[in-house]
Amino acid sequence: MPAANSSTPTATAAPTATSVISTPPPATTTVKAEAAPEKIQETPAPTLPAATPAPKIVEMPATAPKPPAKFYTSDMAASPTATNQNYYFRFRAGYQHTSFGANNNDTFFLSAKFYAHGDQWRQNVGKNAWLVPDITAEVSHQDLPNDQSGKNTGTTDGLQVGANFFWPWFNWAMNSCSHNNTYCPFSGPLAVALGPTVNGGFDQLFNSNYAPATFFHGGARLTLNRDAFIEYTVGGAQDLPGTRQQLAAELPLYQSRDGQVRYVVRGLWDHVGGDHPDLLQGTLLVEMPFDLLVTPSKWHDLVPFTK
Repeated sequence: MPAANSSTPTATAAPTATSVISTPPPATTTVKAEAAPEKIQETPAPTLPAATPAPKIVEMPATAPKPPAKFYTSDMAASPTATNQNYYFRFRAGYQHTSFGANNNDTFFLSAKFYAHGDQWRQNVGKNAWLVPDITAEVSHQDLPNDQSGKNTGTTDGLQVGANFFWPWFNWAMNSCSHNNTYCPFSGPLAVALGPTVNGGFDQLFNSNYAPATFFHGGARLTLNRDAFIEYTVGGAQDLPGTRQQLAAELPLYQSRDGQVRYVVRGLWDHVGGDHPDLLQGTLLVEMPFDLLVTPSKWHDLVPFTK
């Protein structure tokens, strides 16, 4: 029998587990970057509004400015009458006597008249001032020649519509009259003007079936303080034969203290020559603003020389 040489199995010890000590990683050193210096936002200076220039104060002159030399006088420009206005209307009424050959007739004269004086306009246009006229236009009831057939058949009532253009090319100022009278239109400085004039319009007879008859004249006019004038013209009328020569004049006799009411005398001589009779007219009338008719408190101005 085999010897019992068996070794007893030796128990093998299990490997001992190696203890692994986990070493913590080294602490990470964080280097904090220096913060950039904080920029301080500068507050902008407040924007001031642009300086506004102080407004110019225009002082009105104590006296009216003087007109150009050799033009209407400063007294006229500063007067309270209508001479310092560019345009205005007037109502005119009065008595008219007409002689045409063997016929004489009397009637009442009524009209509405428009005035347009170009003084300011002439100053504005400068070198072209000679082109700017003074203008008047009038619608009137008066005696008119009743001669549509070329024969002298007298006069009759009718309506006349006419306009006049006057260019005051030559002007003189005269200060020889130093006496001032409120009621006299020609006291104080005087202004004289001379220049060409033209007028035209038409006549319509009330008792006639004829159409309106036209007329046209041209010539020269001489004025005194603008409203007084004498003029010579040559022309013709549809209801009268031949080339007619006219001499017309208008003269203010009296004005109220404020210059708004005036008494005026006017005349007309119409001549053609040959066997044809001359036409003669004379009129005395009062001129006033339209608003005076509806303002009883101003009616006393119609009585001459009242305060």
